[in-house]
Amino acid sequence: MNPDGLARLRNWFDAYTQTFVLNDREGQKNIDLKIAHTARVCSLIGRIAEGESRGIHETLIAETAALFHDIGRFSQYKQYRTFRDSISVNHGRLGADILRQEHVLDHLPEEEQAAIINAVQFHNAYAIPELGSQEHLLLLKMVRDADKLDIWHIFIRLYEGSPSDIPSEAGMGLPDLPVYSDEVLRDIDQRHTASMTHLRTLNDFKLMLMSWVYDINFSTSIRVLAEQDYIDRLAALLPRTEALTRTRSSLHSYIRERLGG
Repeated sequence: MNPDGLARLRNWFDAYTQTFVLNDREGQKNIDLKIAHTARVCSLIGRIAEGESRGIHETLIAETAALFHDIGRFSQYKQYRTFRDSISVNHGRLGADILRQEHVLDHLPEEEQAAIINAVQFHNAYAIPELGSQEHLLLLKMVRDADKLDIWHIFIRLYEGSPSDIPSEAGMGLPDLPVYSDEVLRDIDQRHTASMTHLRTLNDFKLMLMSWVYDINFSTSIRVLAEQDYIDRLAALLPRTEALTRTRSSLHSYIRERLGG
C-alpha cells in the first residue's frame, strides 16, 4: 500500500457512493450521514495509528480499512431503508462481500486484502473474533475504536442539536420515552458492552453508547474519548436518577484506570 494507491481507492469510494444518491431529502440525509462518517473515521484511525506508533505502511492500510468499513451501508439502505442490521442485513459482512465482488482490492498483496476484508467484516461484531493473525487483530481493533469514536461524535452532536436535523435512522427506530431498561444498566454495571437485544427505548441506545467504553482497545482512543467529554455529554441527555449517576461515576473510574490514574 502506498499513498497513490489509497488515493485511487478514495476515488473508487466517491464514484461508488454517488450511485446511491436519492431524490428524497430524508433518504439522502441518511446517505450523507454515512459518507461524512467515513471521512471522519479515516481521520480518527490516522490519529490512533500515530498515537500507537504504527508505521506509514500500517497507517495506510488502516486508513483503507476505515474507508471501506461501512461500504455495505449504502446498498443496505437502498434495499431496506434502514441501518438496523437486525431487521435487514449484517452491513459488515455485506461490505466484505462487496469488496470481493467488485474486486476493489485485487491489486493489493493477498495478506493486505485479507486484513482489510476481516476488518470490514467484523468491525461491527459484538465481540472480536479469533483471526489467527496479530496484525489482522490490531487492524480490526483500530477500525472498531475509530468507528465508535465517530459514532459518539455523531449521536451526541445530533441529540444536542435541533430534533429536525436528526436523520430518521439516527435513533435506530427506537421510541423516545423517558425510561430505560434495567438489563442495559446491568450490562454496564458489570463492565459489559450493552446488548442490542436489550434496547427498548432511545435512552437504552444512549446507554449502550456509553457502555462502548468497555470495548475500546487503545490508550489513544481513550484519550480522545476523555478529551471530548463524551460520557458526561451522553449522561446529560438521560434522566437524572441515582442509578444513572452511579453508572456515570463507574464509567469515569474505568477511564481513569485506562489512563493510568
